[in-house]
Amino acid sequence: MSWVAAISLVGLLTLLAFRYLVMSWPVTVIFRDHVTIPKGASAYRVARILKDRLLIVNQNLFVTAIRLRFSVRSIRPGKFQLLNVRQMGDLVEQLLNPSLRPVIVTIPEGRTRREVAHFFEAKYTIDGAHFTALTEDTTFIRRLGLDVPTLEGYLFPDTYLIRNGDTEETIITRMVAAARRTLDQEIIRQGEEMGLTSHEIVTMASIIEGEVMFDSERVLISAVYHNRLRRGMRLQADPTVQYVISGGPRRLYYKDYYFPSEYNTYLHKGLPPGPVNSPGRASMAAAVNPMDVDYLYFVADGKGYHVFTRTLEEHNRAVRDVRRRK
Repeated sequence: MSWVAAISLVGLLTLLAFRYLVMSWPVTVIFRDHVTIPKGASAYRVARILKDRLLIVNQNLFVTAIRLRFSVRSIRPGKFQLLNVRQMGDLVEQLLNPSLRPVIVTIPEGRTRREVAHFFEAKYTIDGAHFTALTEDTTFIRRLGLDVPTLEGYLFPDTYLIRNGDTEETIITRMVAAARRTLDQEIIRQGEEMGLTSHEIVTMASIIEGEVMFDSERVLISAVYHNRLRRGMRLQADPTVQYVISGGPRRLYYKDYYFPSEYNTYLHKGLPPGPVNSPGRASMAAAVNPMDVDYLYFVADGKGYHVFTRTLEEHNRAVRDVRRRK
């Protein structure tokens, strides 16, 4: 072996040993925490943020570790979840590799925007208060292409893969995009034929979502509410009351039906001002495809289904029958 090759080998081994030493350097043990990296932050600024958070002691060592990964310009902005960090290499890897330990979060149908925030907060290190505030931020909402007061109804229920670095803005943007894909041109066209705007379609769908447990009943519930709208009757939809009372959703009491709110369809005719939860694909479709029946009433049978009737007399009889069977 020539002396040049020998020197090169020694240099390589020295570099590998140095890299191993830096990456295995112990840091503050982090079982679960998070750090937010601002847009355009350099490796030095990230190091300062980590030191201010008491996550590292030596800023230069962190920057050296980043350089040894040849990733000085690869730190992207976002909110990073840090799990089981014990060495400098763990910390660097979790900040540079967004695909590491992705979190899967499933949002069920019929949840309000505040409940959606709690679902994400339980699985990923988002700020639930900031998430909720964004759903009320009209400037942010306009940037998403919507002209609505809040994002209630537009956080589409689905299963989401959350990668390290995703922010509240990133997650909400993805959910709204999914909702807009579901509220496609065909559904919008069908709604327009019924005299409904896009926002009213989502509102009707949210009420349907709040009422049903079984898919087969969605078009029946839709029929009842459309029939009531055509006749100028109040919708008297329990989900609109559940939405505004304190401590909801819960069992409704007689006094709850008089809760003063423009959303309360026991007090006001027509649809409420906006959705009361996040409806899924099936309820969106049912909102513009009610079954061709003349039902005006329904009552829960205690098993998840409903008894549908045409007249108030039939409805009262059905209510008595259900109570008798309980």
